[in-house]
Amino acid sequence: MTVASNGERPEDLSISEKIQRVQDLWDEIARSPQDVGLTPAQREEAERRLRKHESAPRKYKSWPQIRARLQQLR
Repeated sequence: MTVASNGERPEDLSISEKIQRVQDLWDEIARSPQDVGLTPAQREEAERRLRKHESAPRKYKSWPQIRARLQQLR
């Protein structure tokens, strides 16, 4: 059982409070991405995907293109 700094136990929180706590943790991690290392398997997969993209760059979409497409679907 973990107790937060404010004395709340996770099991005592509502679902929305739990979700907010997780989002806060992700935001905290995202502020220091250089501190998040990759496992060897993750690094290998990232390199494999980069090689695949470099071999056929027109076959794949960029993140801005994907994001724009997703926004159109809303």
